[in-house]
Amino acid sequence: MPRHDAKAGTPLLHQTERFPAVANNASSDSELMQYTDMLAQVNQLKSNAKLALIYELISELETEQIQSLLEFAQREITERQRLLSPSLPPSDRKTRLLLKKDYSYQNRGLSEPNQYYVYLRRRKPKLDRYIGTLFYIPQGCTLSYFPDAEGRVLFNPPHNTFQLKDANNPDLIRLVRLIGLEPPPSDYTFTKQQNDVPEIYLRLEYLDPHTYQSIGEKIYPFPFCMYEGGELDRYRWDVTTVVLPSETKVETNTKINTNIYSELHQELQAIDSPSHARSSSCVPFSSEPCSTDSTQAIEHPSSSELLTNNSSTKDKLSHESSRRVIQLPPTKAITFYLTDRRDASTVLERMRLWVSWSDRAMPQSRWELVQNNSSYTLMNANFKRTILSFSIDAASMRLENSLPVLMQWFHDLALAVSQSQSQRCYSAAQLKLAHNLFVEMSLPQDNPLVVLKTLFGVDFSEQECL
Repeated sequence: MPRHDAKAGTPLLHQTERFPAVANNASSDSELMQYTDMLAQVNQLKSNAKLALIYELISELETEQIQSLLEFAQREITERQRLLSPSLPPSDRKTRLLLKKDYSYQNRGLSEPNQYYVYLRRRKPKLDRYIGTLFYIPQGCTLSYFPDAEGRVLFNPPHNTFQLKDANNPDLIRLVRLIGLEPPPSDYTFTKQQNDVPEIYLRLEYLDPHTYQSIGEKIYPFPFCMYEGGELDRYRWDVTTVVLPSETKVETNTKINTNIYSELHQELQAIDSPSHARSSSCVPFSSEPCSTDSTQAIEHPSSSELLTNNSSTKDKLSHESSRRVIQLPPTKAITFYLTDRRDASTVLERMRLWVSWSDRAMPQSRWELVQNNSSYTLMNANFKRTILSFSIDAASMRLENSLPVLMQWFHDLALAVSQSQSQRCYSAAQLKLAHNLFVEMSLPQDNPLVVLKTLFGVDFSEQECL
């Protein structure tokens, strides 16, 4: 980068206090008129010199000012994308997809986020709705993405390629490239505490792990594809970032992604029924964590599978209800014991707190605490599904569902509290606890003792403590 060009332009900007009008997000002609001569000189610089000048000055701006620049740049990219795709006119969308970083990575000593949250943002009146989470990357990663004119979130190379290694079979490896997230129909909107299933899909491309050549593309309902038993099961796959060996390939793939989305737009226009699902073994459903009907592992997709036209799968799934509850695979109940029996009162207090939270934050799927002598069972009142069972006499906690399912329940409860309409119903300590649970329960975890410690704030062990 030609740093000498940047230095040459810097004194001009020092004389005008760094564009105060622009920095304060004011853009009227009257405020910029006094800088006409200086702007004319800067505009005569070559493109590389302008870019170098921006690099030189951006570190001196406030965080809010940098954020404003980023948002302006995203709008510019979107507009250019629209001009390059005249066949895709901008739609009057009522919602748009939004990605947010999981900032808990800072507390974990990482420089990049472990994961990104996906939200839907309603335009008028403004309201955000949590949808799900993308890949969990233990060492952290930076995703590069931008929204296009049709409301899709497109991921940019080279920061969108990942290796998925089966946690139980290290020889089974997939290489995938995130292409984009497809939003629900343009007329879709939502209200506070709405409990429907918006049609959001994740599109990705499978690559050969050795040659990096494309095998084919797949579209999965999101976020269910990330749930236990889904094709991108966060508990099955160990995910790491991959940088392709050739920048030339990356540039080529950027053009391919644009073509892919042009084709995708045509496919979507051809689908008349909104109930069509796109190429997945797991369809959207209501109020229950997603899983498959068996405990069998999902096989690595072959080239022929991936390249097969998705229309047959769409036709098959179109006859199924998009709101059905999928039966969870049978799991063996596991029992854990309090390290200190005196913590029993703390456990019961926390269980009662969750019942009160559910009454206020998600009455449509509230919880209840059922007592039978010295045993207490926390369960979903509507579905009669046991969440946790605690025995005071044995000082034991019994888990009757898999750990991912248990964590998803508490993740949803904590999220409902965090986004509750009436925050005054909760103390500052409760809101802090809810936020902490939302973050911790969204991270893959395979140690039940760690999860129980997070939920109750006390220690458990696998062996009964006398």
